[in-house]
Amino acid sequence: MRSGPVRAFARITFGNWLSRAYLGAAAFLLLIGAGDGGDQVAGVFALMLAVPTGALLLSVVNSLGAWAQTGGTIWAALVFSYVFQAWLLGLLVHAVRRGSRPAGL
Repeated sequence: MRSGPVRAFARITFGNWLSRAYLGAAAFLLLIGAGDGGDQVAGVFALMLAVPTGALLLSVVNSLGAWAQTGGTIWAALVFSYVFQAWLLGLLVHAVRRGSRPAGL
């Protein structure tokens, strides 16, 4: 089977230990901090994991007004920022692995 752009994106985003640990920590903190009965400290740490991408997206949502500030748009912004940052971590891991190879290989 040929490797397309979606498969390459998924391999870089979810195919290394650093991205998986980051996404696992984000999911764990979101599950603990979500909802009215959730732990507020875990929710704050989940938001801090989304910085800087999540802060930028949430500021855009806030600037659009009250009609855009729904739970769905905020969750979508957070999930997008987590996946984007996991992709960046995957690129970093890929670059470090590639840089550690001997010159002849």
